[in-house]
Amino acid sequence: MVAKNIQRVLFLILFFIIIFIKVYILLVYEILFFISFEYLNSNKKYLELSCHKLYNWFFVSFLTFIVLVRADLFDLSEQFDYHVNSVEHLFFSCIICLLLSIYMQLFNLNFNKRFTNLFVIFILFNIIGFLNEYFQNFFQQTPIFYLKENDLKDIGINFIGSSLFLILSLFYNFKN
Repeated sequence: MVAKNIQRVLFLILFFIIIFIKVYILLVYEILFFISFEYLNSNKKYLELSCHKLYNWFFVSFLTFIVLVRADLFDLSEQFDYHVNSVEHLFFSCIICLLLSIYMQLFNLNFNKRFTNLFVIFILFNIIGFLNEYFQNFFQQTPIFYLKENDLKDIGINFIGSSLFLILSLFYNFKN
């Protein structure tokens, strides 16, 4: 219970940091993560998962990473920002795939074969990745369905990250 309260305080601190740095699009992501965090931690099936405490830290840590990256505290080179943004999207894909996997378990949306579940997660996430780029365009008041070179890079990194999630999950399943 102490860890969850610390995580809640971290969500609150991140909320104020987002307001301070004026990257308001992050408020949408934080609110969604916080709602998900609260829902999961009130769900008995989630609390029975052996790694649920670790998952909670993954979710808060990921959001913290994004806020720190977007705060641009160190004003480093454009090339460095480009690579950090790529890492951000790699983490994004893994975290969202993990969330999708958890929600599929909680709502009993499991198929007969584990590979089918992973393939559904892979497809769903990549749809979310495209929608995320369109949402960012909408939020930035640019043409919604126009994908810039950087957007295409982000989608490619999302594809790589979700592929990595799929491969690591298969490896884990075969090992166990």
